[in-house]
Amino acid sequence: MKKILIMTACCLIVTLAGCTNLDNYGYPKSLSFGKEGGQKVVKGDDGIYHLTISNYNGDGNHANGDSMIVTYEWLTVKCAKFDDTWTIIAEPNTTGKSRKLYVYGAVDDGDAEMTIKQSR
Repeated sequence: MKKILIMTACCLIVTLAGCTNLDNYGYPKSLSFGKEGGQKVVKGDDGIYHLTISNYNGDGNHANGDSMIVTYEWLTVKCAKFDDTWTIIAEPNTTGKSRKLYVYGAVDDGDAEMTIKQSR
């Protein structure tokens, strides 16, 4: 019985080690801005070919093409096609509430996913 459990655990580890999205393609899984907003640059391991910003309900905007600039609500993300560097710009938060949006960059056969939070 122990041998079966050990073999199962080893197979699972080897299988998961082959999955490239475990590390989110090198991109951070989340990013936070203060209420003053600002600009941050993030870099991943792979370039993207499609960019989306959405809210919790899935509403949002997307872009694909050679130069991608996506703006939705208070957030803008800029990236060139197949580039691995994103510029993320948050407007100042004057709502008095914390807010959150989700950014997805299509990489290979998956997505690099990032949660962007802004304090109140």
